Parts: sequence; C-alpha cells; structure tokens
Amino acid sequence: MPGMDGATLAQAIRADRTLQATRVVLLNSLSQRVDARRLEELGCAACLAKPVRQSELYDCLATVLAETDAARVARPRVAYRSRHALHELRRGGGRILLAEDNITNQLVAQGVLKNLGLSVDTVANGLEALQALTSLPYDLVLMDVQMPELDGLEATRRIRDPHSRVLNPHVPIIAMTANAMKGDREQCLAAGMNDYVSKPLVARTLAAALDKWLPPDAPRTTDELREAAAKPAVSAAEPKLPVFDKAGMLDRLMNNTDLARKIAAVFRQNMPQQIKALRGYLEAGDGPDAASQTHSIKGASANLGGEALRAVACAIEQSLEVGDLASAARRLAELEAQFDRLQEALQRELGGDDDQGGAGQPPEPCCRM
Repeated sequence: MPGMDGATLAQAIRADRTLQATRVVLLNSLSQRVDARRLEELGCAACLAKPVRQSELYDCLATVLAETDAARVARPRVAYRSRHALHELRRGGGRILLAEDNITNQLVAQGVLKNLGLSVDTVANGLEALQALTSLPYDLVLMDVQMPELDGLEATRRIRDPHSRVLNPHVPIIAMTANAMKGDREQCLAAGMNDYVSKPLVARTLAAALDKWLPPDAPRTTDELREAAAKPAVSAAEPKLPVFDKAGMLDRLMNNTDLARKIAAVFRQNMPQQIKALRGYLEAGDGPDAASQTHSIKGASANLGGEALRAVACAIEQSLEVGDLASAARRLAELEAQFDRLQEALQRELGGDDDQGGAGQPPEPCCRM
C-alpha cells in the first residue's frame, strides 16, 4: 500500500502496547514471495495469497479468532502460517465429532471416517455435542438433524451463539439427515450449518464434503478423498427393492467387509428392541415418539442396505406424518417380516460375527408382542 505497507503497519501494531493483542492477517499477491521468519517477527497470525477465496478467508478468520491468547503466547514460533501451515494447525490430526443417536448409523459413519484416516468421537444427542465442543477443539462436526434431548438444528444454533461456551463457535458443521425433502438443505444452512449430506451415508459423498470443509494437508491425503469421491455409484436401476443391497453397503464402507459384518451384527441385535419400542408407542397412541422411532429404523436400514425394510419404515413414517396411527400399526407385521428376511440375508451374505455371538449362529426372529 502507498505510504505505509502491510508489513510496516503490522510492525507498528505490535509496537503499540494498546494494540498488541490485535490479530493481523497479511494478504500478499502470488507473485510476491514472503519471508516466513520476517512475518513471524512482525507477529502476523496468518498470511493468505491473493486472490483469496471466500472459504479460505472464512477458515482463516475462524482459526485466528478462535485461538486463545494463552495459546498464542505458548506457541510464538507458529505466529506465521502459510496457507498449508494454517490448514495443518486447524486439522490437528483431523478430529471429528459425530453426533448421531442410532448405533447402526454411528458404526457406518465411524467406519467411513476411520477409513479416511480421521479420528472420530461420538455423542448421542445435541446436548452431548455441546458439552464435547466445550472440552476439545474439534475440526469438524457431523451432526444428525433428528436426535433426542436436543436436535441438530437447535444444537447448531447454540454452537453458533457468540456467547456459547464452545471453544470454536465457527467449527464447520455438516448436517446428516435421512430426509431428502425440498427445503431441508435451506433449513440446515439457516440454522448455521455449513453443508448437508443425506443418509444413508455414501463414502464418496462424505469424502467430498470433508474435502471441501477440512484442509487438504492431513494424515491421509486429499488424493485419497478425491479418489473415493470419484468412485462410481452402484447402479440402483432394479425395479424390485432388494432385501439386502450388499454391493451398496460395501460401497458406502469402501469395501470394508469386516466393518460390514460388525455393523450387521449390531443391527441384528439392536433392531428387535427398536421395533418393540415402535409397537409400544403405537399402542399408547404416541405419534411423535412413534415417528421418531420409525425415522431411526428407516435410517439404520438404509445405511445397512436393507432396502425392503427401509421402504416399509418409510411408508409407516408417511402415515405418522399425517397422524394416521392405525395405518402405521397395520404395517408393523410387514415391518417385522422384512426384518426377519433381512436377518436371513445378512447371515447368508456376511455370516456371523464372533464379537456378537459367533459365526454360524441362526438368526433370531423379530420379537413380536
């Protein structure tokens, strides 16, 4: 700049005792090579090359403003950050917070994230997510929209509140929802979420979202993320819904058969309790809880690849959305029958799991009341 350039201004700010706490981000053109040691001496918090993309500027400001004064004093040698060094600081090993109440969906998401070389902690609702974010500086949150105690939308609003106790109110949040209705994405973005992925989670889709919102220099390279994102989708042109879409499940899990067996075992163990709970809500005339339980069954079935079971759950959910509990109750027998068929298919296609009862054990029929 004429009169006083940016470096001189940064030096003047640092020399002024009343302004020393001010964060300074230097912008320079790509043609100008900046000496990192000089910028560190000037006390610049980061350096970005022009032209600056909006997402880069946002990430830079979020990182610089989220860093505490104590961290800056304890880590003076990293006052200067190139674009990649800034990303490395933000990534910190790629720690993800997963907020999801359904155990099957948890396992699917955890498996995909670990396959991508990322560290993941899991909580079961929005309140637990808020508590976790006040304790650890996560790099990204995968947030289910429909959860008990506190749903994903309200949890996001509280995270974004500048008066909240979370360590980084600007942490990227990616919504996860089994709904694909028009307006869902807008609702998530309006709550303060950064992006939106639909369930069942697909590895290539989630990888693309992570590649967008997490920096490129991580323990696993973005080449691997892009390779997963570019992987062709499994064809869904069959006119009849399969009982078990094994190819689709393995595609979501990046062909991790061991993880697929573990998820299937947990699903078979957990689903009878979910169906039993749904029956209880319907018999009690509790429409909201019945709808929430059906949504959980639908999401778990979709992630597993139980397409026929998912379709029945979807039909029950649609009945509950219009308050028709009688129609929903009439479909319970069909739901149970499809679960029994799915159990048999899982045993046949994947076998048993030693951790969940051993291979070769016959599947238990669905509990009917």
